[in-house]
Amino acid sequence: MNIEELYTYILTAFEGKSFENLILNKKNTEYKESFENDYREKIINEMNTEKYNKVMEKLSKSFLTNLVKGTESKKITKEDCNNILEIYHKLIENISDFNKDYERIALEHFTEVRNFINEFTLKKDEQESKDTGYTPEFILDILDVKEYELKGKSLDIGCGKNGTLVNYLVSKGMDAYGLDMECKDTNRLEQEDWLQKDYEEKSYDLITSNLSFTKHFNEVNTEEQNDEECIEYAQAYMKILNSLKIGGKWHYVPSVTFIEEFLPEDKFEVNNSFIDGNIMRTVIKRLK
Repeated sequence: MNIEELYTYILTAFEGKSFENLILNKKNTEYKESFENDYREKIINEMNTEKYNKVMEKLSKSFLTNLVKGTESKKITKEDCNNILEIYHKLIENISDFNKDYERIALEHFTEVRNFINEFTLKKDEQESKDTGYTPEFILDILDVKEYELKGKSLDIGCGKNGTLVNYLVSKGMDAYGLDMECKDTNRLEQEDWLQKDYEEKSYDLITSNLSFTKHFNEVNTEEQNDEECIEYAQAYMKILNSLKIGGKWHYVPSVTFIEEFLPEDKFEVNNSFIDGNIMRTVIKRLK
């Protein structure tokens, strides 16, 4: 197995047949049998120092090139390069661990890469927001909140210093509230840590989170030795969900697929969609 064959196999087996599979959130497991029977030991044996470095360099360069094309961004930082290299190093480390099966390795790698794409796109969007500012109408469009959903009681998690979206929703007749560490306490805004907030059960018809709670949840999930903080976020996540009224919805960006897939289907309806084909958003409806 030469360098080109090794590169092609890793790229194919763990990222699907094309880069678009990652963008479309498709997990590829069709190579399971050949991987387990023929290739795993070969990959380990072939990863001598010279070949390993060349394959890692080619994988990361190919990935970042496709990412730039897919997100229409031209700026790749040294940090981006180091982060994606770390993801591939972890992949090879997992391949070498025969206590891990293929599906576990593939799922972990997919999640790491998907989160990297989300984070890369978010950094781009956040920079644009600093330059142009987001209007409430634009935020609602990003979150896929429909006009008919603007009724009842709402909570904006990560509402910002001025609670712009909260004020807009109040003007639309909603009983709207916001939560953020940077805002000042008012009758509508609460300066509070979203992890420490006492979310009252079955309280809200609509909850929104744009580049706030779930963005940080994704970040702590990918950081090593941060299990306690990740558990804390998961507990807060469930408290937020349980604060929805029956029929209420939580709209957020970015998605947190690693926890959404475990939500009970009889209690929560989960819908994912993409913004401009790059970043995933989620709408969760409470059913009971």
